[in-house]
Amino acid sequence: MASLRGDVAVVTGAASGIGRAAALRLARAGWVVAAVDVDEAGLDRLAAEASGVRPFVCDVTDGTAVAAVVLDVGRELGPPRRLVHCAGVAVMGRLLDRDPADTLRVMDVVYGGTLRVVHAVVPLMAARGGGEVVLFGSIGGWVPVPLGGGYGAAKAAVHFLAEIVAAEHRAEGIRVLCVCPPAVETPMLDRIRVETPQLLGPRRGLSAEAVLDSMDRALARRRSWAFPGRGTRALWTARRLAPGALSGIVARVLVGK
Repeated sequence: MASLRGDVAVVTGAASGIGRAAALRLARAGWVVAAVDVDEAGLDRLAAEASGVRPFVCDVTDGTAVAAVVLDVGRELGPPRRLVHCAGVAVMGRLLDRDPADTLRVMDVVYGGTLRVVHAVVPLMAARGGGEVVLFGSIGGWVPVPLGGGYGAAKAAVHFLAEIVAAEHRAEGIRVLCVCPPAVETPMLDRIRVETPQLLGPRRGLSAEAVLDSMDRALARRRSWAFPGRGTRALWTARRLAPGALSGIVARVLVGK
């Protein structure tokens, strides 16, 4: 995550999980980090741990607040060179057993939040001559996982958004990387284990650091996609080449269908 001293990075979802790990890694590498999250207390703890972190409280479902915070970042710290967008939520369970409002809320946070943040940040990046946009998708947005339908649909929308933004803003110097990990050991995964124990069973997820290592390698190699974890890229390939067979295997392994 090499930085020219004083380069600005915006990290969303920075109070916990992958976002927190990304903010700390960037700050320790010399970046000025605008840490964005709805969790003010979590941001304060983060800022106390790394001097290069500036907290900005914001709910990514509020478009007006997102636009205002990004403008504040530009005025106070300077235009960002990198965005690492990690903010998200997950509600698991059989799709038709859940209230549609819960599923739509996931879509609003995961996809809508991504759209709002990208919409606010990319013009500032373009004005400074370009930058790097890192979005977090999921292998669950490529491979339909029973009990993960709402979350997977939202992440699939993020994947499409990443490709469109890359195509439409390449001439402005905007590079887009979409990182698609499997399950990652975060507080969100801890909640999923409690609420939907049959989804993962005893399997451990990747560490946040392993995901960020994959992200860094993909950025260094100027790639558009990163698939952290052993076998993740193979799952993505199998989904493209033999979608029916893979879906059957996933269903049998995860929920015994």
